[in-house]
Amino acid sequence: MEPITIAIIGGALLAAAAASGKSKGKASSKPTWPLVNAYTPRVPETGGRAFKASRPFSDVCNSDREHGGIDLSGNEGDRLVAMEDGVIVATQGWDGPMAKAILLQTDRGPVLLYGAVAPNSWKKFDVQVGTRVTQGQTIATLGVYPGGSTMLHFELYKKGTTKNSVWCEGKPQPENLLDPTEYLKSAIPESKSKA
Repeated sequence: MEPITIAIIGGALLAAAAASGKSKGKASSKPTWPLVNAYTPRVPETGGRAFKASRPFSDVCNSDREHGGIDLSGNEGDRLVAMEDGVIVATQGWDGPMAKAILLQTDRGPVLLYGAVAPNSWKKFDVQVGTRVTQGQTIATLGVYPGGSTMLHFELYKKGTTKNSVWCEGKPQPENLLDPTEYLKSAIPESKSKA
C-alpha cells in the first residue's frame, strides 16, 4: 500500500500519491488548468475578478453581493476541461440565455463549478449529468455573458454540492462555498507559473 499525502488547498481536502510518483489511477496529484486557450494562466487575487470582490445589486440578495468565485480570461468557444477525475452532477442556468453552468464532483472531494458555459455545449462532447469524466477531458466550451464579455467564472464547493450558492453582502460566506484561489494556483502548469 502506498503512503498518501494529504493537503488542504482552498479549504478542500485533497489526497495525492506520495513522493514515489506511483499511482494506481491515471489522475495526477495536481489539478489541470480548466481552460484550453492562448491566455497565460493567471489567478486574480485582487480586483473585481477575485474571490470576495464586491458585486453590483442582486435581485436574490436585494443588495450588493460578494463574488463567490474567480473569473479567468477566455474567449467564446474556448474548451473547458475536467480539472480532475469525477462525475458531472448538475447543469444549471447561469446568467442569461447564452451562459450556463456545469458542476463536476471530483473523486477527491471538491465540487468544481464552471460558469459562463455555452448552452448545451457539453452535449458535443457526450457529457451530461451522470457522465464520468477524466482529468484533462473536454467537457464543454465557454459561452458569452449577456453584456458580451467572455470569461470562465470558477467556483469551488464542498463535496455533495449540486447548485451554486449566492453570497449576499454583509452575510456570512455560504457554508459549502470555498475560496478557489489556492486550488486554481495549484493548477497552473509548471512552465507557465515560472514565466
